[in-house]
Amino acid sequence: MDPGSRKTFDLSYYTLLLKRRGLFESDSALTTNSNTLAYINQLLQGSLQNFFSEFALSMEKMGQIEVKTGTTGEIRRNCAVVNS
Repeated sequence: MDPGSRKTFDLSYYTLLLKRRGLFESDSALTTNSNTLAYINQLLQGSLQNFFSEFALSMEKMGQIEVKTGTTGEIRRNCAVVNS
């Protein structure tokens, strides 16, 4: 998802994020919190294999989020606003 390495999966997106060149506002928000900023810097200082391991763990964790279905959830017409 980053222009510098669009054919590879690596850490360069986080390097761009620290240069304020992130694609998504939610990603840019990671740099405004001291905990998440420290985590980004830790990832960048570590090995690529460590990044892959951390990414795999995060995907497993996201997979455990229960998806709301039926009347418990909604598809928003505008992502930033709850439907009325």
